[in-house]
Amino acid sequence: MANTQAVWGIDLGRCALKAIKLRVGADDKVEIVACDYIEHDQDLSQAEDKRHELIAAALEKFLSRNDISKDAVAVSVPGQQTLARFTKLPPVAPKRIPDIVRYEADQQIPFDMDEVIWDYQTFESEGLPDLEVGIFAIKRELLREHLLHFEQASIEPIAVQTGPLGVYNAAYFDECISSETTIMLDIGATNADLVIGTQHSLWTRTIQIGGNHFTEALVKAFKLSFAKAESLKRSAETSKYKRQIFQAMRPVFADLVQELQRSIGFYSSTHREAQIDKIVGCGNAFRLPGLAKYLHQNLDLEVEVLSAPKNSTISATAMGEVMKDDFLSFTVAYGIALQSLEKGKIQCNLLPTEIAKQLVWRKKKPAFAAAAACLLLAGAMIWFRQSADMSALAAANDGAASMQLEQAYNTIRDGASSSLSNRAQAQAILTAGKTLKSELGRLRGQGQAEREETEELVELMRNKTIVPKITKILHDALPVPKGALGQATTVEEVQSLIASGAVPPRDQRHQMEIESFDIAWEPNLHAYEWDSVVTMPEPIIPFDDDLSGFWVKITCTTPNKQAADFIDKNYIRNLRKLGSKPGEGFYFDRIAIYRGEKVELKQAEGERARKRFNVRPLGNVGRNDWDAIDPLDPITNESRKDDWRFDLYVDVVLEDYPEDLLGNDDPEGD
Repeated sequence: MANTQAVWGIDLGRCALKAIKLRVGADDKVEIVACDYIEHDQDLSQAEDKRHELIAAALEKFLSRNDISKDAVAVSVPGQQTLARFTKLPPVAPKRIPDIVRYEADQQIPFDMDEVIWDYQTFESEGLPDLEVGIFAIKRELLREHLLHFEQASIEPIAVQTGPLGVYNAAYFDECISSETTIMLDIGATNADLVIGTQHSLWTRTIQIGGNHFTEALVKAFKLSFAKAESLKRSAETSKYKRQIFQAMRPVFADLVQELQRSIGFYSSTHREAQIDKIVGCGNAFRLPGLAKYLHQNLDLEVEVLSAPKNSTISATAMGEVMKDDFLSFTVAYGIALQSLEKGKIQCNLLPTEIAKQLVWRKKKPAFAAAAACLLLAGAMIWFRQSADMSALAAANDGAASMQLEQAYNTIRDGASSSLSNRAQAQAILTAGKTLKSELGRLRGQGQAEREETEELVELMRNKTIVPKITKILHDALPVPKGALGQATTVEEVQSLIASGAVPPRDQRHQMEIESFDIAWEPNLHAYEWDSVVTMPEPIIPFDDDLSGFWVKITCTTPNKQAADFIDKNYIRNLRKLGSKPGEGFYFDRIAIYRGEKVELKQAEGERARKRFNVRPLGNVGRNDWDAIDPLDPITNESRKDDWRFDLYVDVVLEDYPEDLLGNDDPEGD
């Protein structure tokens, strides 16, 4: 359920404080209730010695103009102060994700974990089992310094979020992120936050170019003070010297484009399938004359300026000149406020745990006090009643409430003493029975831990050969080239046969290679449904049963022009046959070809990146050696541009193959 309390999103920038107030209406629509833009008397980057004083003045002015006593507050931290890392996890049970992410964070955050505040966000693509995780962190001392300004102003934030993730939330909520890949660019005073994302994932980088760099270019070109150059930059659109101003800033435009090209090139090299289609711009820098046009011309991408909210309404009180003219500046504040209303895609929070606990305790303290008083009263009543009952029971038992083990044996064998009352005799026999039952439980429990450990060791010994067996089946199922090529045992023999023309053309060869495979434990294999490009039979065990086992991902290539059909008929069927033998303790169930593409597509993508962005590939690859992205066949030296690459997913069930299917040599029934 969405938060019904109004939320202020506050972005404390180097030029100004930007704040926006959102709430969710009865129709579940987001409404912009109020906004405020308080410019610092001096740019913080130009007045480091007065930084704390300027920030305190801005917050004081904000509080004097806005009553936030009944509202929640979320604040942003600059992107350049935070660390973002992205990694992919294999399909795992949801309860195991926090532990795995904790391990990944410990490996990827280059600081002691006690020195940082961190959180994570998971991303899942529809139809894919892979889970991508974004890990976001900030050094504790930087965050403490940032939050100190709010603490001194008596503002208690409920959430802390990084600027880039605020931009992503705003763009996602306003449906600016297309079905392909979108670039979100927020240009601040000293830095620009770059977010490249889809509806299911994102990647961020901070570019060390901001609005002040354009101002400094004007300072150099026209010999002005920083303040006058800033004023000239802001009035550039209406100035009669608009063309000269643009020419003076052109080198900064070029540097910005170069940094964007480098970032896009790197992203494209690590996300081969990405198709970037547009840039969404925000920040006051996008008021500069010609910036959007310059980016469009040099990057060949559509540029959309986020100058107004799309999916939220603006109340009459907020429909002022500030909102009309400055929404470009409110993107970060807008995004983090949306998150606090549970309307954002990103929900991680960098608020320190100790502060969050204090807030929760302070809000619940009155309720806790009342509950404690009720609990104390109830406890006293229970104690009084229990004392009274125990006294009465002790008097009635006539001393037979407990006994030694030997006495219990004698009581059960010979009966209770006839000197006791009838009630006391019954109670003695009951006590003796309980004593013997307790002793029986103790004896049964002896050695239980040792038995469990022994059973676990036996199970490990029973299953220790399963993974090597699975690996052997994956390779034994590979199709063998027909004819002389299948008999060749050395590289020289293969090359000689190809040179003599004694083998079929490459696209007709009965051949397949495994590039890589991953094996991961999965407690419930039926938690995922595969989308296969070839017909996949129904699972052997119905989907309403939970099955544990291994999830195997195989990346393979084939030169055969029949592509997926060739893999299906000559490899997948072999896998099913070899993986359905009795007595192995496992069997192969669902096998899917999830997706495939021509190898030449990746090679061409690398070539486009080289020409378009003038960037180097990753690793020890030369500037012009883009064939190394997809090399020639290492055995035959033939081009692989027409080969096919596929991802296969296999369920390996840790049970014996069902007996009623043992006589079927073709699991598909063909």
